[in-house]
Amino acid sequence: MCVTIEKLSVENIEELIEIARDSWKWTYACIYSFEFINHWIDENYSRERLLNEITRAQSDRDIIFLGSFVKSKLVGFIELKTEADRAELLRLYLKPEYTHRGIGKLLLLEAEVIMKKKGIVQCRLLVHQKNNIGKSFYEKNGFEVKDIDADHIVMEKKLQSIKNI
Repeated sequence: MCVTIEKLSVENIEELIEIARDSWKWTYACIYSFEFINHWIDENYSRERLLNEITRAQSDRDIIFLGSFVKSKLVGFIELKTEADRAELLRLYLKPEYTHRGIGKLLLLEAEVIMKKKGIVQCRLLVHQKNNIGKSFYEKNGFEVKDIDADHIVMEKKLQSIKNI
């Protein structure tokens, strides 16, 4: 399977929303109600919000927003917010049928290359305590548990900047 990782464009918004909805239903069905999931997607994946974040990422500002494509079809995405030498991983989702194929790892590795070039030395994320798939994935990819925040686990990964190399 040939996977490419590219910056997302406005043409990807509908596919992004579909992936988010499918992934949330698959990942969080035993954690949240169907109504909560739909409300969350509607609020956090509005076209206007995604357009703003894609535009910021394309202008190489404080957002890294990448998609994974198989045969030019979007199958997953990662989004990070950067500030100074730190980043927060906001989203990493795949269509359920594309999980466990190394695509999430490819997205994360490409994002790490970009972060290192920007001088980012630490990446942080929150993962729901009951999201065993997510916790396992992040631990396998070098993230360590740093704290518990209500229903979420705070995880961090140290990166070595290559900004001035």
